[in-house]
Amino acid sequence: MADNQRSLKQLTIDLLTLSRFNRYNPLLATFAGVWATLLAGSHKITQPPVQGTDSISSEYVLRQALLCFTCSFVFCGAGMVWNDWIDLHIDRQVARTKNRPLARGALTTSEALVWMGVQYIGSWLLVSWMLEEENVPAAMLPVTVSTILYPFAKRPTFRRLRIYPQYLLGFTLAYPSLIGILAIKGHSQPLSTSLTESVPLAITVFTWTLYLNTAYSYQDIVDDQKMNVNSSYVLAGSYIHYLLMFLAVLALGAVGWQLHTQGSQWLWGSWMGVWLWSFLGQLVRFDKGRPESGGAMHRENFGLGVWTVFICVVELVL
Repeated sequence: MADNQRSLKQLTIDLLTLSRFNRYNPLLATFAGVWATLLAGSHKITQPPVQGTDSISSEYVLRQALLCFTCSFVFCGAGMVWNDWIDLHIDRQVARTKNRPLARGALTTSEALVWMGVQYIGSWLLVSWMLEEENVPAAMLPVTVSTILYPFAKRPTFRRLRIYPQYLLGFTLAYPSLIGILAIKGHSQPLSTSLTESVPLAITVFTWTLYLNTAYSYQDIVDDQKMNVNSSYVLAGSYIHYLLMFLAVLALGAVGWQLHTQGSQWLWGSWMGVWLWSFLGQLVRFDKGRPESGGAMHRENFGLGVWTVFICVVELVL
C-alpha cells in the first residue's frame, strides 16, 4: 500500500512537472488574456452604456479575468506536454532539457498523452463557461493549431519557409488578447469588432514574446547549433544582441499603440516607463559570451508581466 501511494505521488509530481506547473513558465501564457480582460472591463465600465446591453461591475471583470487566467494556464500545460512529446529526441540531447520527465523516461508517452487530453478538454470547457458558449471555436481553434505546429517549426523544413518557432509561440501567447475582450464584450459586439480591438495588445504580446523567448532560448545555442535546430537565435548568431535590441524597440512601440487606444494617461508611466527602464537594463546586462544570461532576462520579463497585471487591476479599480 505504501509503495502504491508513493508511486501515485511520484506520478502526480511527474505529470505536474511535465506541464511545467512547478515553474513560472505557464504563467506567461496567462498575461495576454488577463490584461485584455482587465483593460476591456475598465474601458467598458467608463463608457456610456450601449442600448440593449447590460452594465458590468468590477467584480464581474475580475471574475472573468480569473477564468481567463485559469483556462490559459491549463491550456499551456497541455501545450507543454505536446511540445515535450514531439521534441523527445531533441530534449534527450540538450543539457537543459534532458531531465524532463518524458526525456528521462519517468513517464510513458501514453500517460503523457492522456494527461494532455485531460488538460485540453478542461481548458475548452473553461473557455465555454467564460464565454457562455459563444465564439468558443473562434477562441480555441486558432491557438490550438499554432500550439500543434510550434514544435515542428524547429525543424529545417520550416527554415526554408522562413518560419521560426518564436513566431508560432508569439501567436499562441498573443491570441488570448482576443479571448479576454470576448470575455467582456463578446455579447455586445460582433466578433470582427472584438478582433480589431485586440490587435494592439496582441502585437504587444507577440513582439514581447519574440524578445523574451529569443533571450531565454539562447541558453541552448551550443547544443542547438550542433543539431541544426531552426530558431531565430541560431540564425542571428553573433548578431544576437542587435536582434534583441530590435525586438525590444518593436515591443515598446506596440505598447505605445495599446496605450494610445486605451486612452489612459496614468498607464503611460506605469507601463511604458517601467518596461522601457527594464529593457534598457536587460540589454546592458545581456552577454552573448554567457548564454545563461538570457535566463535572467526571461525571469525579469516575467516580473514585468506580473507588474502589468497589477497596474491593469489598478486601472480597473480607478
